[in-house]
Amino acid sequence: MIDYIRGRVFSKSPTRLILEVAGIGYLLHIPLSTFEKIPNQGEFTVLTQLFIREDQLKMFGFATVEERDMFQLLLSVNGIGPNMAITILSGSTVADIKHAVINEDAKALEKIKGVGKKTAERIILELKGIIKEITTPLPMGIDSQQRAIISDAVMALISLGYGRSLAEKAVSEAAKKSQTVNNIEILVREALNYKV
Repeated sequence: MIDYIRGRVFSKSPTRLILEVAGIGYLLHIPLSTFEKIPNQGEFTVLTQLFIREDQLKMFGFATVEERDMFQLLLSVNGIGPNMAITILSGSTVADIKHAVINEDAKALEKIKGVGKKTAERIILELKGIIKEITTPLPMGIDSQQRAIISDAVMALISLGYGRSLAEKAVSEAAKKSQTVNNIEILVREALNYKV
């Protein structure tokens, strides 16, 4: 499994990215939210998800762990394939999708192009429990840079053998305790002291 690719941005469009690595161009299908984070030139690291079928091999790319996690959750919904999952991510933010699912707001999901009433209801039915379980409330006033640090801290704990739910709870508690969330090492160290 290829977890991520770091390379030079060769070209990008709202749905596709070509990264050049050691003279090889990797084509990645991306959501609009990832496109907005990609620089026009220079190096960029993209998280990946490989999708294999008998008749096709596609690689999907994401700028954040949250985007890739939501993509994987959407793929677990009956009737949603990778192209539809990318379309959903392009039509809304991860936070808005989670909010709509938790609050059973099918109308919000139906506003996304290609998502009808039945699909919206199926997403809510199949993902509500999972999203409620993995969504940990964060302290008030957290900005996007701090959210990225928190996300990286959660991944660090997962790589140390923590389950995702416990890692998110530990990091959330550590973030609440800390006055500022601007250092991943301090946050991880504090999270490691979290008692179950």
